[in-house]
Amino acid sequence: MSNPPLLRGVHHCHIQVHDIEVALAFYRQVMGFDIVPELAFWFEQQHDGPLMLQDQAKSICLALFVGDKKSNGIAFRCDALAFVHWQQHLHDCDIKVTRADHQVSWSLYFRDPSGNIHEITCYEYEAVAELL
Repeated sequence: MSNPPLLRGVHHCHIQVHDIEVALAFYRQVMGFDIVPELAFWFEQQHDGPLMLQDQAKSICLALFVGDKKSNGIAFRCDALAFVHWQQHLHDCDIKVTRADHQVSWSLYFRDPSGNIHEITCYEYEAVAELL
């Protein structure tokens, strides 16, 4: 089995919420988060999420999803080349992966042994498209 490709940090955490308005008010007022304007279209298209929030320093992101799915997860970020290598690495580890084109980013979704859904994400959209 090959070594895992390089990650560049955590991009965002997935959080399941019962009421998007209550959650948004909490994360705004208590934590100082606000909606990421350039990603607001995701929530506008699919009203169950993700609603992407970021802190004032723009260093922490949260993806809010409406529902009571019992899984949460972490989205790890990487560059374009590592994204392609992650896809192969997860396949080599015999882990089922779903690849998604989000129009501004690419993601690989997979589950850990406890059923949590994690993500490898890359915002180098054009570079990934050329490599795939």
